Amino acid sequence: MKKNKKLFIASFWLILIFGLSQVLRLGSNLILTRLLEPELFGVMALVSVVIIGINMFLDLGLHSFIVRHKTPEEPLMLNVIWTLQVLRGWAMFFFIALMVIIIVIAKKYAPNYFHGVYADSRLPFLILVASISSVIVGYKSMISPLMSLKFELRKIELIEFFSQTTAVIVMVVWVWLYPTVWALAMVGVIYGVISTFSSYYFFPLRHKLVWDKTVASEVFQFSKWILISSALTYLFSQGDKLFFAGKIDASQLGVYSIAFTLALAIISLAQVLATRVLFPVFANTVNNDRQSLKDKYYKIRLYLDAALFPASGLLIAFGPSIVNILYDARYNDAGWILQTLALAVIGETLLTVSMECLSALSITKVRMWVMLIRTIGLFICLPFFFSQYGFYGAIWAVAINAFLALPLVYYTLAENSVFSFLREVRMLPLLGLGYILGAALIALVST
Repeated sequence: MKKNKKLFIASFWLILIFGLSQVLRLGSNLILTRLLEPELFGVMALVSVVIIGINMFLDLGLHSFIVRHKTPEEPLMLNVIWTLQVLRGWAMFFFIALMVIIIVIAKKYAPNYFHGVYADSRLPFLILVASISSVIVGYKSMISPLMSLKFELRKIELIEFFSQTTAVIVMVVWVWLYPTVWALAMVGVIYGVISTFSSYYFFPLRHKLVWDKTVASEVFQFSKWILISSALTYLFSQGDKLFFAGKIDASQLGVYSIAFTLALAIISLAQVLATRVLFPVFANTVNNDRQSLKDKYYKIRLYLDAALFPASGLLIAFGPSIVNILYDARYNDAGWILQTLALAVIGETLLTVSMECLSALSITKVRMWVMLIRTIGLFICLPFFFSQYGFYGAIWAVAINAFLALPLVYYTLAENSVFSFLREVRMLPLLGLGYILGAALIALVST
């Protein structure tokens, strides 16, 4: 009972701060879209693609390793993990710096090879500035996974929200006074400084640079499939933007990024819940009562699906209306894009939660196969649908991508006695109900 109470409180704080963060992000987005041109959001979308990509290519799963460790508070292990995190941050920065130098030289001597957003002269330097945050965040304390294990997330989430709020306020004031894309590039750096400093100021945990071959070997053994799957995850999750950046102009890419950001709000909530709350629950269940994992998994899914399916139905119905209310006429096309991407919300959420359950069982290799299926599917479907049906068809290729890997995940769950087809589809009718209610409400308001 005590553990259930702590789980509820942790989930409450996670959802509360996440909701406030989304309100903050949406509010700043509404202000920025009125101060800056859509093309700047297109350029920054590509900058984010590069930064996120390098981050994922060097993902060692350090947070998950600590959560799954039998002695997560062991000082030597924590210090080695922190050392790896610091090295990873510097490796990201130097890799990006080298890449920027190569791009600048290539643009000088072979400018005809760069098209669309890739041809923007500011792009390499924006990427370099944004990459500074990787070094700063690399020094962040390892307190977060320890608090996740204890389901004590209140202080962690408040610090994150404070860091985000401060960074956003600085960015908005900067753009208000001097409308420039550089303010968007610096927001990650500002956030990194505040969140890293706060992780030490508000918690007693301290680290030092330490190396232990045994611990490092354990990390790499745990992370080897995560590294591969993260690299593939990047290719499929950012492949759409990489593809569109060479096919459409910066303004269109900016509109697409706005719609994607709105859809991502729900997906991100599911991902945060899955990694910060559900994964520790599944891991504890595996360690203490493996036989009850299936019931625990579907009990959680019952509540999640009851919220997910009707919310997705409402999003399909309200997509254009949401965009028309929030943004000016320059962003109207984001409405139908958001409607289509609502399907991706369902697939991504189902996939995320089931993958965390498999990770709790230490089945990480399947992530690699899932991401391989999704990556191949995206890079086949995206060019084909774009060539046959244009930009509209390509959006559908993005929307259905998550569903391509679900059969493999369900098969793996079944192999480990954690699957029930009836429990998977029991809440599916709520998708149609959500859409009907949304459409009826729109019709009622329109009359």
